[in-house]
Amino acid sequence: MEPSGLIFAALDCDADAIEWWNRWYDLEHTPMNLCLDGVLLSRRYVAPPHLHAARVTAPGSPFADGRATFLTTYVLGGDPQVAFDAMSVELPKLYDTGRMTFPADKKVVREGDVFAGGATAAPAALQLKRREIPFVGHTGVIVVQRHGPDDRAAAIAELDGVSGVWTLESRNRPGLALDVIFVEDDPGGRARAIREAVPHTAEVVLDAPFLLIDPLRYPWAEEIRSSDLPATIA
Repeated sequence: MEPSGLIFAALDCDADAIEWWNRWYDLEHTPMNLCLDGVLLSRRYVAPPHLHAARVTAPGSPFADGRATFLTTYVLGGDPQVAFDAMSVELPKLYDTGRMTFPADKKVVREGDVFAGGATAAPAALQLKRREIPFVGHTGVIVVQRHGPDDRAAAIAELDGVSGVWTLESRNRPGLALDVIFVEDDPGGRARAIREAVPHTAEVVLDAPFLLIDPLRYPWAEEIRSSDLPATIA
């Protein structure tokens, strides 16, 4: 099925429950959502303290001040809004059926949106087709939210360590674009290198690197707990 869009959710949990919350997400929450019509793939990401330090955010952003440490994306097929609406309906059922075993007051969604897929770019050496780029292998992503046109994707795709770029448009916030830059190694270093090599030409809302989470392995949990990132979601 052709990838048509992306569900994008930024989240936090209390620092004393990082492993608990992530295990619940990997073992119970993600499988349920992958069974919904139109959901092709789920990926989860984390920003340890050094990646927070590499962020650029607009004033008042839900990604500022150490918030939005976790990111979940779902690659969609068909009408992106259909899967987004279905996911919104399924979440309350977790509480009604007793499947929400993680305390609701220890987690929060900082931002949730659905984006419709647009242009893609990849290194010429990879010979990827347009529909294949959202599935390309990577170890991290740089997510850029912006207002206004931007023609950086082709140049970014040819930089060292970049395996592809997917550009999307928000279905709920007119004029907001999302660039997902897939990278092969240190996302923080790549984010800084990309900004220097191909400067922004649009109004930037967010430019943030995240590390891909390997399910059931959370080696960064103690680093987050022992940092100055907020210890609770409040």
